[in-house]
Amino acid sequence: VSAQSNPVATPGAHPSLFQHMLQKMDTNGDGRITLDEYLAAANAHFKSIDSQHKGSVDAADIASSPEATARIDQRAQSMVKRLDTTGNGFVTQDEFVAAAQQRFARLDKNADGKLTPDELTAARRHHGSAEPANGKSNKRAQFAQRHFDKIDANHDGVVTIDEYVSAARTLYAQFDSAHDGKVTAAEIESSPRTQERAVHVADRMVRHLDANGDGVVSQDEFVAAAKTRFARIDKNGDGFIDADEASGQRWAGRGHKPQG
Repeated sequence: VSAQSNPVATPGAHPSLFQHMLQKMDTNGDGRITLDEYLAAANAHFKSIDSQHKGSVDAADIASSPEATARIDQRAQSMVKRLDTTGNGFVTQDEFVAAAQQRFARLDKNADGKLTPDELTAARRHHGSAEPANGKSNKRAQFAQRHFDKIDANHDGVVTIDEYVSAARTLYAQFDSAHDGKVTAAEIESSPRTQERAVHVADRMVRHLDANGDGVVSQDEFVAAAKTRFARIDKNGDGFIDADEASGQRWAGRGHKPQG
């Protein structure tokens, strides 16, 4: 069996990621993805977002699309599973605070009981991928600083464990819409914080894809971006995406940018 038809056996590949792409796009079953297959998937993806058949989509359409909704659900379920130490299907405030305390200890590299903006920013970079271009790096740094400023209640330039835990308690209260001390995945999904994040991601996607600057993304713009993306992934220019080329693609499987 060739490496192309057996992506799991391809050295250096991300089998689950590429297998996901194949399931969505490889219509002829040859174990690789052609430009036509890639664009067909992009068109299908656009139509799933354009539920009102307008021929264009805005940030609200993207934020409420089936893919975005599924992604939010997956993250909320994962969050509950990670924090729910007793396995009862919800997160208590004690569990939420305990996780925040553990996170603070990991971030506080020099164990001085205080977090600096650099320690918090370094942690956010660690959870991301490779360092982005300068413009994006600056925006990320600004976002991290705003996040830090919100936690730094007395604005003395450092975040103590008390401030960090206080911020965790505030966040928990925002999630706990039923005020019963039991935060479920559904509450996390429907919380204003989660919805605002979804709209923020969608806004960024629109800015990235909106070639003519009219505030919406047409199907042509959506497909044109997919074509550009295909060319970037197809490193050897042979007209196919195989497992080696697909490995390491940050957008695939994460939904930050529509891939079809």
